[in-house]
Amino acid sequence: MSTISAEVRITTICENRVPRSGLLGEHGLSMLLETRGRRILFDTGAGATLAGNAAALNLDLTRLDAVVLSHGHHDHTGGLKWVLESQGSAALPVYAHPDALTEKYVSREDKVPEYIGAPWKRAEMEALGAEFCLDRGPVDLGDGIMTTGEIPRAPHAKRSPTLFLLKEGGKFVEDRLLDDQALVVESGAGLVVLLGCAHAGVIETLRHVLSLTGERRIYAVLGGTHLLNTPEDRLRRTVAGLRQFGLELIAPCHCSGIRATVAMHRAFGKRCLDHQAGSIFELPL
Repeated sequence: MSTISAEVRITTICENRVPRSGLLGEHGLSMLLETRGRRILFDTGAGATLAGNAAALNLDLTRLDAVVLSHGHHDHTGGLKWVLESQGSAALPVYAHPDALTEKYVSREDKVPEYIGAPWKRAEMEALGAEFCLDRGPVDLGDGIMTTGEIPRAPHAKRSPTLFLLKEGGKFVEDRLLDDQALVVESGAGLVVLLGCAHAGVIETLRHVLSLTGERRIYAVLGGTHLLNTPEDRLRRTVAGLRQFGLELIAPCHCSGIRATVAMHRAFGKRCLDHQAGSIFELPL
């Protein structure tokens, strides 16, 4: 993309893949949004690569205005402790859905549930300067930036073959992943949507963004689409649905999977961009 008059800049710090030596990949996601003088970290990766990759990319994460967590899984929250320690004595707002701080597990093929929630406790993060701003609804962060809050599920939505669980009162109950949310930023080209994992469904997420903003179209979508291991028929429907939004740019990554990424490249051609750790997306304001 052109760097001329670029006022919205998104740098992917953590992602599953890397394009060159000097960067490390992990199963996780973290993107730095810079716009209108604001610096907001969207997710913090799993915790193993955030510090090293930020240094390799010459990114100063000691000067952040806020952190936004897309949901409470470890591969999106693991680097928060390092981020807070890097701020020194300064407090840092951390925006999330209340359920992002719950005990989250996953059960695969009827095996013993495995903990996949945040690898820290709220009190520990608050002692390091986190000011948790927990809200189930959308939050206006100012300067054309907002979170989506809870995303309405389609009534016909099928349950994932992977069973996500919450632990409540010592018992496991199904986790509907209501904490899943996206980050939306206005640019001169149009709306830009940053996705963590899109557990609520990428189509449902984009419809919710249009409903919240009153806009008629979305310019760009960047991030995880959670289409890994999606049945072929559902994948075809999802890609066809994405085309209905008239997207100018789409850059799937993280939990999207190779099949879905290839399908999007075929459907969108040059409008589908490679997305790895170190990717930089710049948009005119």
